[in-house]
Amino acid sequence: MRYSMLPNKVPSSFYEAEKLVSKLGLGHEKIDCCVNGCMLYYKEDIALTECKFCFEPRFKKSNKPNSKVPRKRMHYLPLIPRLQRLYASPSFAKHMRWHFENQREPDVMCHPSDGEAWKHFDQMHPQFAFEPRNVRLGLCSDGFSPFGMSAKSYSCWPIIVTVYNLPPSMCMTTPYMFLNSIIPGKYNPKAKIDVYLQPLIDELKCLWETSVVTYDVSLKHNFVLKAALMWTISDFPAYGMLSGWQTAGKLSCPYCMESSKSFWLKNGGKCSWFDCHRQFLPMGHPFRRNRDAFIKGRIEKSYPPYILSGEEVLERVSYIPQITEQQGLKIPGYGSTHNWTKRSIFWELPYWKNNMIRHNLDVMHIEKMFLIMCSTQL
Repeated sequence: MRYSMLPNKVPSSFYEAEKLVSKLGLGHEKIDCCVNGCMLYYKEDIALTECKFCFEPRFKKSNKPNSKVPRKRMHYLPLIPRLQRLYASPSFAKHMRWHFENQREPDVMCHPSDGEAWKHFDQMHPQFAFEPRNVRLGLCSDGFSPFGMSAKSYSCWPIIVTVYNLPPSMCMTTPYMFLNSIIPGKYNPKAKIDVYLQPLIDELKCLWETSVVTYDVSLKHNFVLKAALMWTISDFPAYGMLSGWQTAGKLSCPYCMESSKSFWLKNGGKCSWFDCHRQFLPMGHPFRRNRDAFIKGRIEKSYPPYILSGEEVLERVSYIPQITEQQGLKIPGYGSTHNWTKRSIFWELPYWKNNMIRHNLDVMHIEKMFLIMCSTQL
């Protein structure tokens, strides 16, 4: 096919194709990582030849003396060049101020900027909010099998970053959902997902503290670009991986935490949250006084659990080491008074403790999985 059409401009090799695409400024970095996911050979650890936690060798064994083929490697796509490119395009740059310039109907939520969490962030960080071109980001992740339903078991985890400055018709479309990292398998990273998030967190800290000079083609001048991660979006298992609160067991609810009213089924051997919802109803709701439709003979008089602020959550986890610092530590009280497995790497972000909403659940994804589960049971 390459020789059947004229003029022939197809690259003759993969190297030439990479060289051609590199001019777009959309390169990627290859970062060696521990075969067990304990660490990245990154920054001050880049010269190590074995894992500092499990002592597994970094490179594959070879008879060639100078062969250095890593046993495991992740691909990282830098975020800053992609954000700068949004302001380099005349068709996109003007839309990056939509959340600030567009007039919307009051008390109607059609964009994240209409929400309470966005407005709370603006109040906490007025200097950041003063520049409408500063970027608000969301992060999502979920595992999938690249081999489909084949017999080979393999779990790959992409990290996706979404830009919320754009109007609703654009911000949730594929071109503006940036693939940031690809976490290699073949197993679920679980709590060690923080290991693979280190390069992104470093870039986010740079975008908040150091800032980046960027040219805005729509206004024809340079400005200092900042960016902030507003929240994460995931399903319930990934919620536990990102937040550090294990979403399994009796204390799996990250809202109720140690105030959970869950109980173990006597015959089923599983944990149940039946009748835990009535405490969230208004105090005068008739369901609270219903003794027959829920747990027999029980009325609900308690108030909903207290919602901890970001500062209070950070105070609770401040004594717990990050997974990048220490691994395999048994945290006292786990499973009985708390479900913390780590101090999430997101707490490194200076503004994370001030975010009203730090982790969101992908309700549509959860509903789909619930329907699939019900259909298989029936």
